[in-house]
Amino acid sequence: MQEIIEYLPKGWAEKARETGAFTRARNIKTPEDLLALNMLYITNDGSFQTASAMMKLTKGISVNKNAAYERITASGEWLRWMAEELCAMQGATIEKPAFLGEKQVKLVDASDETTKGKDKTIWRLHYVFNLFEFACTSMELTTNKEGERLTRHDVRENDIIIGDRMYCTITGMEHVLSGGGDFLLRFKSKAFILYDENGERVELLQELRKLSPLESADFRCFYKLQTGELRPVRLVAMKKDAKSIAECHRKMQRKFSKKQEKKATKETMELNEYVVLATSLDYANEQILELYRARWQVEQVFYRLKSLFGYGDVPSKNEETVKAWFYGKLFFAALCENILRQTSFSP
Repeated sequence: MQEIIEYLPKGWAEKARETGAFTRARNIKTPEDLLALNMLYITNDGSFQTASAMMKLTKGISVNKNAAYERITASGEWLRWMAEELCAMQGATIEKPAFLGEKQVKLVDASDETTKGKDKTIWRLHYVFNLFEFACTSMELTTNKEGERLTRHDVRENDIIIGDRMYCTITGMEHVLSGGGDFLLRFKSKAFILYDENGERVELLQELRKLSPLESADFRCFYKLQTGELRPVRLVAMKKDAKSIAECHRKMQRKFSKKQEKKATKETMELNEYVVLATSLDYANEQILELYRARWQVEQVFYRLKSLFGYGDVPSKNEETVKAWFYGKLFFAALCENILRQTSFSP
């Protein structure tokens, strides 16, 4: 542990007490012991029993399974703080743009993972990540039969909810607006029909074809509620460059060849030559696109976590336990990155 401690952020031990992760010195007598317990937990398939046994073998500390559960579950906020500090030390956190003011930018997403063994179950972790506070504000674990939808999450005034195409539905947008928030979603062409102010259908592709590569524009449109009422929605669009378009077409063809998706229509192929965002915000086009790019950066972090550090191996359905596991994985990844940066040790 001494080799690891030198790479931790300043004040890490004091923060264990401040966050309530370390409350009493029974068996686990120091923050260092508590960190060892958490490391054994997140690197051994999320097993409290294994973490308990390994503490006895490696450090001579006897802590039963239930005590390990209590200690680890209480460590979530402490692990989150250390992960954030490590990322800040590496310049990996994203600075909040001044134009956002008091707005809270929350990224909504979900991740699937199949359990190991004979009786396989596909779990889906639904989460909301506060982009500039570096914290998950909501987590829910379900089977993959539960869909990805915005109505699953609470929305507060000043929230900006950012999500991909799966969340771009009339029900979802109405849910965000009813909570006093705003939305920024990747537009899904077949989710709903667009209308102009006279109730006439808008042919979006005809407007998008006027754009040059990397040129952006916005379109003021409407969607229709079941009551027939028209509600305004703003679309911000940018045409991709030739290289990005070619890469997009390759990915779509690859998914089709692997039978992961149905073959895309000509219209869908053409629409994917553009980044099209549906939003209730009035920021400039460049600011809207900048916000969505930030979502993509965080998505890449979670993809790296899942592929390199077993982020997707969900150990429990208890919310606090899942948070401790999630932040533990995030901390572990950030710690490894920090060690590699400082030692220049080849992976």
